[in-house]
Amino acid sequence: MKRIALAAFVLFAVASCGQSQANQSPELVLGAIYPLSGPQAPGGKAELAGVRAALEVAQSSRALTAHVRLQVIDATTPQEASAAVDTLVNDYHVPAILGTYGSTLSAVSSARAEELKTVYWETGAVADPITAQRRYVFRTVATGSSLGRMAVTFTHDALMPEMNLAAPRAVVVRVNDVYGRSVGGGEEALAKSMGIRVVDVIEYDPNAFVPDVIAARIAADRADFLWDVSYLNDGVAIWQAVLRNHVALKAAIGTSSAFCMPAFGQLLGAGSIGVYAADKPDATISLAALSPAGRTLIARAQRVYGQDNGGAAMDIPAVAGFVGGWTFFSAVLPKLSERSTLRPFGPQRLGLTCRSATASTAAGSSSAPTGRSRKGRTREPPR
Repeated sequence: MKRIALAAFVLFAVASCGQSQANQSPELVLGAIYPLSGPQAPGGKAELAGVRAALEVAQSSRALTAHVRLQVIDATTPQEASAAVDTLVNDYHVPAILGTYGSTLSAVSSARAEELKTVYWETGAVADPITAQRRYVFRTVATGSSLGRMAVTFTHDALMPEMNLAAPRAVVVRVNDVYGRSVGGGEEALAKSMGIRVVDVIEYDPNAFVPDVIAARIAADRADFLWDVSYLNDGVAIWQAVLRNHVALKAAIGTSSAFCMPAFGQLLGAGSIGVYAADKPDATISLAALSPAGRTLIARAQRVYGQDNGGAAMDIPAVAGFVGGWTFFSAVLPKLSERSTLRPFGPQRLGLTCRSATASTAAGSSSAPTGRSRKGRTREPPR
């Protein structure tokens, strides 16, 4: 809650120090950057839809009384994400930006927002460095390292007792970017303390790799467990190679990766049966884990999201977007609106400094749902 109060303070300071005197409209324009085309479009669209549902619920419930408009920009590359921040700040004078689903996008867009002293509210990307040593960047989802640790904990607590392994061995396969290294790094760090030996870390370029070569290396490692951190297309290709080459494994766990996506099961069919996945929850989370207020809120979220998206259920990105949006619209913006009028803000605010902010939200917001591992389920992760 201290971080949420801080975000409200930063936005209030922006409003007080940098409002445009030329435009007195009561409409508050906020930025939103998501991949709405390209390979990450399904997750980006769902996460943005979750944010929109949160805004609708907040306004219909009067948790937020201000009129808010989202200025959305589609970004599919880091360069586009950085440019989108410049456009939103310089052309639309937004005081805050929500995004971004993908860690490779968020790594640069959040950094640019930090440079421009603009609040950046990350609703989906999990890479740990996104919030490290940042004053203006906030996150409401779990970090990549925590998702990696979840896979290791599941291996240790749920799988190993059934297998009676004296010296368990694991291999990490991870994509060579900020997302893969955050998740894989969390796995390596915890495995050692839990007595699981990581015998190999196979890092690969998703644009230039040979699946059969990776499968052969996994086989040579003679590992008991595979922890995989991949995107959809490369994750499917690697798992197909593992099956095709009859690589012996006691279990495979996808960690906020291709293994978690519904499309993984659709593309592999029976080949995906028995694979485990560790990620944040979708809307099928057990209601027993929620407070009465939480149960009421998730029901409203599901109803609004379904009405706005052709009856679709809320998958992982949608829930992540809703949680991030709801936290921002219900707990941050109302505090701002109590203190100042809500107007578009001029570029003179870029000189603002805010020294009272803390550095990081490494563990994510307390409002974000925790992840879980479930056999035979495929899930789509906000990365």
